[in-house]
Amino acid sequence: MKDCVLYRLPYAKQAYKIEGETTHLLSSAAQLDDVCGFVMAPFRASAETPIVVVEGKAKPVELATESWTNEVAETGRREDYARDFARFHDAISKGQFSKLVLSRNAEIAADDELCPELLFAEACRRYPRMTIALVKSEVAGTWLMATPEILLAQDGDRWQTMALAGTMAWEGKKVYSWSDKNKKEHQLVAWYIEEVLKPFAKDMEISKPYTVRAGNLVHLRSDFSFTLDDAHADGCGIGELVEALHPTPAVCGLPKQEAIDFITANESIDRKYYSGYCGPWNVGGKTSLFVSLRCMEIKEGRGLMYAGGGLLAESSEESEWQETMMKMEPMRSICTQTK
Repeated sequence: MKDCVLYRLPYAKQAYKIEGETTHLLSSAAQLDDVCGFVMAPFRASAETPIVVVEGKAKPVELATESWTNEVAETGRREDYARDFARFHDAISKGQFSKLVLSRNAEIAADDELCPELLFAEACRRYPRMTIALVKSEVAGTWLMATPEILLAQDGDRWQTMALAGTMAWEGKKVYSWSDKNKKEHQLVAWYIEEVLKPFAKDMEISKPYTVRAGNLVHLRSDFSFTLDDAHADGCGIGELVEALHPTPAVCGLPKQEAIDFITANESIDRKYYSGYCGPWNVGGKTSLFVSLRCMEIKEGRGLMYAGGGLLAESSEESEWQETMMKMEPMRSICTQTK
């Protein structure tokens, strides 16, 4: 079976399909400079979870239109999350970290087997503001995601990224009042991104934080726009920039390497490709990478949903659990019912 990708970029009317002619397996984002195709990278690259690049021609594809209604059962282990929260929060309270992101997963089983292509089509219809991607890989498995967060995207001779952190429920068009915790969480991500970009960028422009909707949620967002410095102006070394950016504190923590090691050692779940990144890399001369959020791994007709949230010293377990429940809603809702 050839690897295959379906994807649709934010606000786009057209979805695309790549049937892999070649699949590259990489150990580092720095190796991306030598390939092109649709990228799916894990939280932490390893022999078991390499960076997968599906190379092939991107062709327009029509969305499936079949409708269905499903009864689903969801299983998430609250006791595991409670133990993880205690470990993570203790490390923050002791001053080891300024922030850590704690993740969990939950299995969702439906009356009928979940069909990845139908779920992709429904996600495209429901979430026009998000990037929707379905990746079917022999190595990585089958993953569906609906993500609002840009990691690195090309816009002519300029490049873009964003700080997206802080979460509340969408309650219609209104002025949202953000807590100090949410503001601090966002500021840590924005500071990190600015520092990472400095060796690569010039003419950097940074927007003030503003509220943006992502499905059933709103987030605080700051936009970064820049041109590459002279050493990278020809595109050489963009893979190194991706390596430096990922994982941002929006999905990991600070300090970065220590947070990666702590999460890997202490989180009850294996994140695999959740909180990695995905998107077309130099496909048709354009690159658009997105953080792999609102994810679901599909296996044997069942789904395994992933979600996480940023912990600070003032975080509480109950509020963080509820945040993960809200972040799983995009995947949960398309499994439950389509119209």
